[in-house]
Amino acid sequence: MMQDRRNKVLMEQLKQSLLLRLQALNPSSHSIIKSPHVSSFIDNHLPQVFKSFHTPTHPPYSAMIKRAVRELNEEDGSTDEEISEFIRREYEKDLPFAHSTILKVHLMKLCMNRDLECTKNGRYVLVDCQSEVVVTMLESDKEDNQKDDRDNDWRRFY
Repeated sequence: MMQDRRNKVLMEQLKQSLLLRLQALNPSSHSIIKSPHVSSFIDNHLPQVFKSFHTPTHPPYSAMIKRAVRELNEEDGSTDEEISEFIRREYEKDLPFAHSTILKVHLMKLCMNRDLECTKNGRYVLVDCQSEVVVTMLESDKEDNQKDDRDNDWRRFY
């Protein structure tokens, strides 16, 4: 019931937006665009183009990704394909058409926020669980940085 009312409101807003854009494209056609025939045509065809405006019931992508990595519990971390397959299995009916693109964006955001770490072999691990992979990777990066600093020390003297 509530979804039907929401769909009607959204369809009406979309129709009004479409009429305004048509009028902006050709201001002299104001009387044609406002005619009942055009309005009726749009009313009949919008539902065919937009079947419904469904609000997903799945959790936010960040939560789904963290759950996937946690439950897959792979020693070296999980690939984006494995994470995607887990999410598809769990929430298949409710995922958006652009799931793989949205997933990649959220993986990148989680890495930037330091909730996830992407290892050198392209696997994702949770940072908060302090898995051995993250600790090992961070230690090896630290050693590499220290080595680079030692290599650059000689430049200070010349």
